Amino acid sequence: MRSQNQNKINTVVVCMIMVLLLGSDPAFSQVTQTVKGRVIDQQSKIELIGASVLIEGTLMGAATDVDGYFRIPNVPLGRHAIKVSYLGYKLLVIPEVLVSSAKEVVLTIELEEEFIAGNEIVVTSGIEKGTAQNPLSTVSARAFTVEETQRYAGGFDDPARLASSFAGVTYGNAQDNAIIIRGNAPSGLLWRLEGIEIPNPNHFPGGNVLGGGLFTIFSSNLLANSDFFTGAFPAEYGNATSGVFDMRFRNGNSDVREYTFQAGLMGIDFSTEGPINRGSNASYLVNYRYSTLGLLTDLNAIDTDQEIRYQDLSFKVNVPTKKAGTFSLWGVGALDRLFQPAVSDSALWTENFDRMKFSGDFTTAAAGLNHKLVLNASTYINSTVAVTTQKTLYDQDRLDDGLMFQDNEYADAVNSKITLTSTINHKFSSRLMTTSGFIVDQLLYNMDFKAAMDNDASTYQTYVDESGSSQLFHIYSQAKYALSPSLDVNIGVRYQYFALNSNASVEPRAGLSWQIAPRHEASLGYGRHSKLEDLQCYMAVQPNTPGSILINKDLDFTKTDHYVFSYSYQLTPNTRIKIEPYYQTLFDVPVIADSSFSMVNLKDERYINDKLVNEGTGTNYGVDLTLEKFLSNNYYYMISGSLFESKYKGGDGVERDTRYNRNYVLNVLGGREFKVKTNNILSLNVRFTLMGAERTSPLLLQRSLTEKQVYLDETRAFENSLTASKYLDFTLNYRMNHRKASHVLSLMIKNVLGSENDYGYIYSYEKDSVIRSKEAIVLPNISYRVEF
Repeated sequence: MRSQNQNKINTVVVCMIMVLLLGSDPAFSQVTQTVKGRVIDQQSKIELIGASVLIEGTLMGAATDVDGYFRIPNVPLGRHAIKVSYLGYKLLVIPEVLVSSAKEVVLTIELEEEFIAGNEIVVTSGIEKGTAQNPLSTVSARAFTVEETQRYAGGFDDPARLASSFAGVTYGNAQDNAIIIRGNAPSGLLWRLEGIEIPNPNHFPGGNVLGGGLFTIFSSNLLANSDFFTGAFPAEYGNATSGVFDMRFRNGNSDVREYTFQAGLMGIDFSTEGPINRGSNASYLVNYRYSTLGLLTDLNAIDTDQEIRYQDLSFKVNVPTKKAGTFSLWGVGALDRLFQPAVSDSALWTENFDRMKFSGDFTTAAAGLNHKLVLNASTYINSTVAVTTQKTLYDQDRLDDGLMFQDNEYADAVNSKITLTSTINHKFSSRLMTTSGFIVDQLLYNMDFKAAMDNDASTYQTYVDESGSSQLFHIYSQAKYALSPSLDVNIGVRYQYFALNSNASVEPRAGLSWQIAPRHEASLGYGRHSKLEDLQCYMAVQPNTPGSILINKDLDFTKTDHYVFSYSYQLTPNTRIKIEPYYQTLFDVPVIADSSFSMVNLKDERYINDKLVNEGTGTNYGVDLTLEKFLSNNYYYMISGSLFESKYKGGDGVERDTRYNRNYVLNVLGGREFKVKTNNILSLNVRFTLMGAERTSPLLLQRSLTEKQVYLDETRAFENSLTASKYLDFTLNYRMNHRKASHVLSLMIKNVLGSENDYGYIYSYEKDSVIRSKEAIVLPNISYRVEF
């Protein structure tokens, strides 16, 4: 009887799901939405009065008012192309804008002034073309939309995981979102939010790979369209050697209060936005997320001694004024907690990890107050004061053979920064614009690092024990000049100064962009870039020496020169092919004398107290290729591939492969949308990734067997390879548009085929031998989202 009742219940549930997914009330067919926003000049940011905004294929449209705002009500649901025109400016068409029932579409549209008045040039939106929004960028830049993080398979609503689908980018494994650009270590990436450099913005930052984490602390509910650079970036970006992730928060809806709730395996989110004072265009936007696993643990729904929990909060308040400019207050913060008990019964030990007990608490926060003031039709000033901080408290003990806990690792570090920055942008004419600015960083630190060498408790020692402050100064200027209607040149320079040791760096930047023909474009880019190492490297104390002798205090910047050529051919209005060969040299890289060690291979080496010298070099060269069809006619695809070499010389002067010299990477992804009934959209998306193997050093087998833990031959660093990686990812989204709300059901699976990750060698207590550690990790995320 129970079986029969259960079958009846299952049948009812299935029928309810089918009704929810496929049913459609005829009244819903008339549901519409409002499209609104503002049109401004791309360079000067002044409002454009009387600009025409049209919904293509309809008679619907509007003209901007005296403040540049427009509003188009009663737009049918679905995807639309939006055409924007203004006398003396290039015509702009923004394709495939998604209009849903629950939230108004709010756009900030920037138009580029014509070089020759009256010569109408049709350009596709920079976002949909994949070109960066930053007007000073020339090569190695890719813009991405928030929708792409939700739509692309493998994106997991995470910008960092989305970036791994772009040419030139690899990543470590399914557990970590570290971004490895053209063979450079993940720590070489600059993260910016609202124009401010921020610390590693990931949950459990550096847990597996320094520079990576589980996923970013940004919620897709807040993100605006952003830029991703892979080399030769403009002068406004500094303190980076591999690339830049330039993130921005959108403004909240200034007319209507809107809400979003999302629950899934990865977390539970709630966001709200709306006007502060109606009619003032001031708005707020806030999102809070808590880990589902942490919540289930709190409710005792999971029987486990392990603890993994995280939460984050993001917000932005935007207040425009009539005469004093626009003020915005923004912030993001995250709290993470990790605890793993040791296996107390030695008979159950399978590897060294089982002997470890560790706990970790991680705090990341950034907040800023921004002021943007338009001085006149040609000039505006953008200024920000911000505070960032990252705190790590990590304690690891190891059970010895007598089942007594011994100290193994300890890290208690707080790195904070107070930043003041201001930029002045001036447009001399439609041919010439300049951007100049400064950044002052007040660095505050308090660090205590201790560790045992090779798990030997008798070697437990202090690596860093220092607190204090210093300063990092940046000055930059860049100009863009149109030599002709088809030829632009960018020239810039950046200066960095580190007060702790009085080291400085002068960094020239240059770029050339040539529209060879209506569908052909070529670009050249060059940039010198430099980066500080993590402050703990400068604070390392000499081992076994009384007092605090900072052996690496005078360490200089790591420096690199990027050379990039790019050629792009627009096959159709929505399809392009792009080829980008590059060459990068690194110099003044910190290395250990007479050793294979180099900071270019940095992965999880947190404890370094050897004397470092700036004598290392490196070379990365290769070619990136992208064939991309942007979303149109309900489908899209992208094939991106890279062939590359990554070499370095350590302190012994021997040239070797770097750890990250995988040699090749291929991504094939695509998706299709299906209209269901009248207002609903079903989206199917897949991605296949094939990557060469990360490199490792040969095993010292006899020593490893004798001491029952892994030792590698670092005199032959990175001569061997791990296993090549292949992953298949899948994302399914179903959006149901009702009159008062939109519901979205999502299924995301990373590594559908269960391909194994190769983590290298471990000593197996079960087999009393050294084996390769391989594990298949499948990451599923089922979520429900409602917008109202």
